[in-house]
Amino acid sequence: MQPPSSIRAVFFDLDGTLIDSESLTDRAVFYLLQKHALPANNLDLRLFHGTTWRAIALRLKALFPTLDDLDYTIEALSTHFFEQSISAPPPLIPAAQEAFLAASSRFPTGIVTSSNADAVDHFLRHSGLESACSFVVSSEQYAASKPDPSCYQLAAEQLAIPPAQCLVFEDSTPGLQAAKAAGIPAIAVLYSAPPPPSGLAIGSIVDYTELPDTFFEQIGGST
Repeated sequence: MQPPSSIRAVFFDLDGTLIDSESLTDRAVFYLLQKHALPANNLDLRLFHGTTWRAIALRLKALFPTLDDLDYTIEALSTHFFEQSISAPPPLIPAAQEAFLAASSRFPTGIVTSSNADAVDHFLRHSGLESACSFVVSSEQYAASKPDPSCYQLAAEQLAIPPAQCLVFEDSTPGLQAAKAAGIPAIAVLYSAPPPPSGLAIGSIVDYTELPDTFFEQIGGST
């Protein structure tokens, strides 16, 4: 992977990118379907990764029309996910903490996620990254879920930095599509995700142990 250059800000997705939590999303979907005696055996759960609870609820409604109360579905999914994350916090992706700290020592560094603010706050308090995080863009702050670029556009606008001078770490295809549509180069994190379609990322890593020690020094431009 050729490191990008002239980067002035770094954005991390949360679920699947900093923490290995996509299995909790899967369990929340399974929980809801089982509660309503709906079939889940042949469901491709990757369809629900990287998007907001509202987007997941809309997709589930399309698949299972009896789930027609969107507010209830969103609440049931997010509550089950949050309860699981409290009782058994998902582990960080290897070297994610070190990468976040290294990025934040050189650039404004934040989290741009489809999760809600409570989930991000809980993560930051328990990961040792609260003081290193410059900003958060959570699902309450934008209307259209990834792959819409709104969330990444908002992050760049808040910092007044051109998108091409930002860098995203993302695991999901919708997240990588959102970054590309926003004009932001992205690195795919494949720890719990399949390789993305060609052209969405400038490079990929399995986890952050694959980043060179000087990676964030190499990519920096003048501020």
